Amino acid sequence: MAKYGWLLDLKRCIECRACESACKQWNHVETGVGVRYRIVHTSETGVYPKITTQAASLACNHCDDYWCGKVCPTGAIGRRSSDGIVLIDQQKCIGCRMCEKFCPYQVPKYNPSTRKTEKCTMCADRIDSGLAPACATLCPTEALQWGEWEEISKHGSPFAPGFTDPKYTHPNIRFIVEGWPAK
Repeated sequence: MAKYGWLLDLKRCIECRACESACKQWNHVETGVGVRYRIVHTSETGVYPKITTQAASLACNHCDDYWCGKVCPTGAIGRRSSDGIVLIDQQKCIGCRMCEKFCPYQVPKYNPSTRKTEKCTMCADRIDSGLAPACATLCPTEALQWGEWEEISKHGSPFAPGFTDPKYTHPNIRFIVEGWPAK
């Protein structure tokens, strides 16, 4: 079974939000309802006048121990056996928002117009067609990369400033803070 994951080079992320736009467009994510599958977060550290801003493009990490699925009362959230991608079955979702409350990464988002919860699908439809997720293909600096977890997991670190301790959910994302260059 192939398993996939993300590699994010924090020094290369320039907060351009091309990944957000590509995701929203490819997945036909409704605008104006507060739903985004991929979000560029920014944080500031330091003391004036030496302030540092850090951008980080984050989405569902398709965790090995996915809490969102454990708390779903209808079993709407499951993992594809072929590649480990965690998906929400919109036919089963009742919009109770339990997944939203228990995800330590605040990934699932409730859509008030559909009354269902949505999240990143890792562009499973693109992967099934032999393509990479839309977000990773449009990153102009190659800060966001995607690939087989066996290869991705060899690079970077499972830890990043402000990121939930990976020992809880075993997310399929690694971070490059400095050093190893992007492909």
